[in-house]
Formats: sequence, C-alpha cells, structure tokens
Amino acid sequence: MSSEVQRESFARLFAQHHRWLHAYLMSILADFSSTEEVFQDVCVILWREYGKFDPQTDFRRWASVIARNKVYQFRDAQARQARRLSNEVIELIAEQALEQSDLLEERRVALHKCLAKLSESDRELVAACYSEASRNYKQVAVQLSRPVNTVYKALQRIRRALRDCIDRRIAARG
Repeated sequence: MSSEVQRESFARLFAQHHRWLHAYLMSILADFSSTEEVFQDVCVILWREYGKFDPQTDFRRWASVIARNKVYQFRDAQARQARRLSNEVIELIAEQALEQSDLLEERRVALHKCLAKLSESDRELVAACYSEASRNYKQVAVQLSRPVNTVYKALQRIRRALRDCIDRRIAARG
C-alpha cells in the first residue's frame, strides 16, 4: 500500500472513531480538561504512528492501548494530587469503556436523531445550556430572563424525553 493511500485510509478511520476516542478517554479520566489534554496528546501519537497501524486489526483496540498508556503518563505527572485511582482500577474502567464503546456510539447517534425531533425552542435551550462546558441552567435563565425554576424544569422534561427516545431507538434495534 502506498504511503498516500495508507495515510488516507488512516484519516478515514480516525475521522470515524475520533468521537469514540474522546468519549473513551472521558470515561477513564472523568474530567473534561484532563480529557482534552490527553486527547490531544493521543491524537498526536496516533498520527505520528499511523504507519505502524495494520488496517487488518481493530482500530479501537489499537488506539485504546495508546490512549491508556497516555492516561498512565498523565496520571503519573499529576501524582501530587492526593486522591488517585489505582492503575488496576483504571485498567478495569478502560476495559469496560472499550467493551461498551459500540453501545455508547449507538446511543450517541440516537441522541442526535432524538435531538432533531425536539421542538426548536427545546433544541435552543439544550444548545444554550450545553454548548459551553462552563455554562449551567442558572446562567442561561438569567440570559433568557426566565425564572431559574422554569429552565430547570424544562431541562428535566427535555432530558427525560431524550432518554426515553434513545431507549426506544436502542430497543427497536435489538
């Protein structure tokens, strides 16, 4: 396989799985800023090492090994923090995240379809509350000049509707 064909093939795989990789790291690190930092490092390594990737193997498994090693390095660098999970617990979480990756991807796709079914005002409220990591419903209520309780209850209703919609879609697929 020529270098250019191999690079394009890898680019397609990476584009197909980059959201999964981010979610995988988030499930291990459980912190948005740490996940972003490690995700960037993992992406750099994946692109540097793409020539070593065998297209006949499982991309997720290959990327998860690199990601897991980067998580260990990140955690070692953050060792000054008092509370840490053991490497064994991280290993268990990482394995479970990898095993559940197909279901999580299915749920992500279903979420996007279910979001499209919401009314325009509900979609706008969701976007206002979740488009920025630092925002919350209280800030949105102030911005919209609506009572905080009203925004909170609307979000509860929307979350419940989305969860039910996702569950129905997943159940219908098998």
